[in-house]
Amino acid sequence: MSRAESGFGRKKRRGGSRRATGNRTEEHADDYGRDDDQGYDPEEDFSAEYGHTQGRSGHEDSYEEYDYDYDDAEYDDAGYDDRDGDDPRAAEATGGRRSGRRRGKDKRGMGRVSAFSASAIKKVSVLGDRPNQIVYTLAEQSKRKRGTAVLGVLLGAFSIALITLLGVLSYQLVSGGGGGAAGGDDSIVAPPEGHSTLTPEQYRFQANDPEVFGPIDERPGDAEPMTEEAVFGSVGELELGDMNLELRDSAVTDSCTSLVWGDDLGQNLIDGDCVNAATGVYSDSDDEYVAQVTLFDLSDSEAATDTAAAMDPTNSETGPGFLLSQTGEDVEGLQEGYSQASTQVMGHYLAVFWTAEADGSEPGDDSDLATLDVASMSAFSFVYDEVVAYRGDEEE
Repeated sequence: MSRAESGFGRKKRRGGSRRATGNRTEEHADDYGRDDDQGYDPEEDFSAEYGHTQGRSGHEDSYEEYDYDYDDAEYDDAGYDDRDGDDPRAAEATGGRRSGRRRGKDKRGMGRVSAFSASAIKKVSVLGDRPNQIVYTLAEQSKRKRGTAVLGVLLGAFSIALITLLGVLSYQLVSGGGGGAAGGDDSIVAPPEGHSTLTPEQYRFQANDPEVFGPIDERPGDAEPMTEEAVFGSVGELELGDMNLELRDSAVTDSCTSLVWGDDLGQNLIDGDCVNAATGVYSDSDDEYVAQVTLFDLSDSEAATDTAAAMDPTNSETGPGFLLSQTGEDVEGLQEGYSQASTQVMGHYLAVFWTAEADGSEPGDDSDLATLDVASMSAFSFVYDEVVAYRGDEEE
């Protein structure tokens, strides 16, 4: 069967025949493997759907814009024979155009290519500029989807990083940011407005005894911070002779400078890496005497010694400063009047024992205040327990 008989030869779109292939197309649909179920009609008018208008000739304007003439030389170079157009049916099917076929190749193969090309060209012609619009639309949608995905990933990563950071900050806030004792001040905590600036009339200093406190001369790296129970749990009462004292109030804080006044003293605590401090107030059953005991946890015995020197009211090399009274407004002692204090370096700890009569009066001839001072020094059995524990570790 000739190419003209198959009905799939190319038509001359400009001035050529627009006759439908009719039954010849249906007769050869099975031969070329086309699927009638696709519902595509080459002659169907898509102009109303896609906004095209027909020209004066009654055909789509987009058809007029395409010229599908091919240079015969291209076919000659590619191995095609020119047909001399003697067959009138071929001339009618091709609109007077010359068509070629490849030497030694099946006519039906060439017809299939031509049919596919004509169908594809017509689809593009009917769509006009819509293919580009569709491509741009799909590209924009793809970009938006990719942008949304990237934004989601970034937000997820940011959320994870934020949660991790908050976890680290929370851990540092609770634990002090590492092993061992935690806490300490980065700057001096200002004392409350109108606070008392009372300093003791008598001040005694006892230096560190290496034979006793040698095992804790420096704060160990794995040292646990002091707790209220550990420090005061076993010393709820202090007794010496006729003097009996009861613990009225106690606390442990990781802000050492909040317990003192005086810039030089506060700076010594910061320089000495004071990480926490314990304080307690004792009084007798008749509320005649009051004792305030404080224990500072510093880096080593040298830092404890320097801090004790900064507390000494007679030390002209440092500015004034001492403990803030924790007795409350109802007790005059340790806020005004007469008081006395003893400090003792106990390895990397500095213990301060500050005593007075509750009304702030001077002691006179009796020795009760001296007994009170000695009795208060037994408040920190916690330190001796720690010495025993570390000495046992050294012997092992």
